Amino acid sequence: MATKKKKKTKYGQITLEILGIIGEIAEELADAFFDQQEMRRKIRSNDFASVRLFDYLKNINNSDYIEIETKTDRGKNKFYSIKLTNKGKLKLLENSNEQKIDGKWRLLSFDIPEELKSQRDSFRCALKRIGFRQVQKSLWACPFSKADKVALAVEYYKLNQYVAYFIVAKTDIESHLKLLFQDVLAKKRNNRIP
Repeated sequence: MATKKKKKTKYGQITLEILGIIGEIAEELADAFFDQQEMRRKIRSNDFASVRLFDYLKNINNSDYIEIETKTDRGKNKFYSIKLTNKGKLKLLENSNEQKIDGKWRLLSFDIPEELKSQRDSFRCALKRIGFRQVQKSLWACPFSKADKVALAVEYYKLNQYVAYFIVAKTDIESHLKLLFQDVLAKKRNNRIP
């Protein structure tokens, strides 16, 4: 039983690493190509040579984390283009360890109808993984700048008309928010002290 869980954890970690590589390359280039030296270098440097990379890519593609297209150039040479889907970008965001704080609060409020309960529950879980914490029943807050990408979750769960998102420099509930995030804020203060 422990071996099965260990394999699942390893697969999840490899999935995140592959998505991260694709995300990096997609930002650096318009399209990331399988046969490009940069892709090979990044794959080798992240120790994917020992695993069946293309099996992972197929599984990641089947999970809708990436989109793979076959293209041809003017010389009729065939190549592949790969890019992250919104689901893939959201997966990376939810699993990101980035905790950059810029002094602003990200506040999110939603009123999602009962008939969309399963989307609401999934959205709430995504908010927690991104780093939001509940202030009131439908008011959430986050001090991390990565939360600015929460639109990925809003779009993925098709909740645009039910969600309001704000970035504020000052609020009258600042002391309450600081208490809510005291563990994170204390850690950041301690890291700044030489």
